[in-house]
Amino acid sequence: MEKERDEEILFALLPDDVVVIRAIGRGTFKNSLGIKQLSGQLIKEGHNPRFIIDLEKCQTMDSAFMGVLAGVGKNQMKMGLGKTTVVNLNPQTERLLKTLGLTYILDIRLSDSEKISSAAKEFKSTSLPTLSKFEQTIHMIEAHQALIDIDESNRVRFQNVMFYLKDSLEREKKKQEGLDTESGE
Repeated sequence: MEKERDEEILFALLPDDVVVIRAIGRGTFKNSLGIKQLSGQLIKEGHNPRFIIDLEKCQTMDSAFMGVLAGVGKNQMKMGLGKTTVVNLNPQTERLLKTLGLTYILDIRLSDSEKISSAAKEFKSTSLPTLSKFEQTIHMIEAHQALIDIDESNRVRFQNVMFYLKDSLEREKKKQEGLDTESGE
């Protein structure tokens, strides 16, 4: 239980639809759901969110987490709101984002913590939805597809992951179909 507490996504809503998201611990496929859900909810509520992602307390990120950042960045650009800003990176997180080509859609700034700390005083924790294995697999496929959409060279990097995830999704579909068939008889 303590481990989950050390890996957290916090957010603060600022004036003019600016949203600061702070990742604490490791950025993983599990806690990336909080970012995805928050982004979707704000848009659904009629906001035009411009995101600042603060990675000062984030040691590392997995590919699904970076895929969600890519999706948030793509959506923000589609809405005509410019690039999503990522600040306070350590050398590891900076290297990961650059390696996967996220610099095309993210405005990466190595240090901005004083501005963010003074502007974002009240952070709230994102809620993490409970997803079935089927829904988790879809989330991971979408996250990896966002990385491929950003930089085609990521297709080769993630081809085995995508193959495994799609295969897993098919197995989950068959399992669900089998359950539906059994309950229908």
